[in-house]
This record gives sequence, structure tokens and C-alpha cells, in this order.
Amino acid sequence: MAKSYNTDFADALKLLYREVQSRRQWASNTWTDTGAEQEVKMLEYACGPGTVSLALAPFVSKVVGLDVSEGMVNEYNKNAREAGFAEKMAGHKGDLLADTVSAEISGPEFSDFDIVCVSMALHHFEDPELALKRVAERLKKGGVSLIVDLVPDHNHEHHSHELKKDFPAVETIKTHGFTAEDMRKLYESAGLGLNFDYQVFEEPFVFHKNGKTHSKTIFIARAERQ
Repeated sequence: MAKSYNTDFADALKLLYREVQSRRQWASNTWTDTGAEQEVKMLEYACGPGTVSLALAPFVSKVVGLDVSEGMVNEYNKNAREAGFAEKMAGHKGDLLADTVSAEISGPEFSDFDIVCVSMALHHFEDPELALKRVAERLKKGGVSLIVDLVPDHNHEHHSHELKKDFPAVETIKTHGFTAEDMRKLYESAGLGLNFDYQVFEEPFVFHKNGKTHSKTIFIARAERQ
């Protein structure tokens, strides 16, 4: 999906970019334009083409993208170059959920982040609880975890059947959305129980494929490492 992702999800990615950027002061008070004296580091895991990274790159010192898909990493780095952020924003292939995390993503460059974001990917993970724990390991104390994902849909079985025709990746969906209580429990289990909040986007997450339009409701949640 990497090559067509920006086209298929163009409207949705614009919404995501706009909503995340407008909420950055809600997400964290540590940005390069808020008097932060130290380096402000951000990680986007399962980064895809890097929409959240691009939205927040102007306000951080360094952004690292990680994805298991080499195609998505290539799109991430292409988008970083085109946006003029290549010096501070770089994508790498890596799997934080593997039984053994590779040495390539285990050095200091990949730890002690102020912000770690997972956007529109948690519902694909086999074990969301493990995912949040691995995110927590990459955060410095007081660092913020941001999760953007689906609000549960009572008609998900019908929607999934329709989506499978256009997006085979739907087969990898493991959880059909997360409520505020779901996210609170996941965060607390991972040691990310401070200052939790959960907001639902008013605008729908709309995407297109083969002449069809699909729509989902999404949320953004935040919590801090204890």
C-alpha cells in the first residue's frame, strides 16, 4: 500500500495532520518554541508516510520514524525531504514488537524520547498491551505517549467486509477500535498512567479507493510515563 497510501488517504491524512498539530499544546508542553532548552526528541512508531511526524517536525529538534515496511520507510524519507525536514527527520526499518529487538534500533538514538506516537496502527497489533509497554520503554520519565486510532464501531463486521475488497491490509486488523476506558487500562498497564486524556475528532476520517468512499471515527489519546 505504500505507493498509493498518500493518494488513497489524502483527505484523511490532511485531517490527521491538522488535528494533531492543533492539539500539540494539549499533547505536551515541551516543544522547541515553548522555551525548552534541551533537545526535543520524537519517535513515530509504525510511522507509515509520516503524517504525524510532518505535523510536529517544526516544533521538535529530531524526529525518528520506525516501520516494519521498507516501502513505508522510503515514503517517510521522501516526504521528509520534500517538506524540507531531512536534516531532523529520518525513517528506519524496525520492529519494536519483535521478541528480540534488533541492535540497529537499540542505541541511544532510539531511546529517551520526549514524545512517542503511534497513529492508526494500534488496531493492527496482535498485543496492544505489549505495544504500549514497548512505547513506554522508549520514553524518558514524564515523556508523552500519543495514540491515534479508531473509535469502536458497532457495524465493524459489515464495514470490514466492504473494506477488504479494496484494502487487503484489513485482514491484519486485530482490534476494532478502543474506548477511552480501553486506552486508560492499556496506558496504566504500561506505566503510562499520568495525565491521561482521550479526545474524539469531530470530523470523520474519510478515505477513498476504486471509486468508493469509506469513513471512520478516530480519537487521539495521551498519557505520560510515570
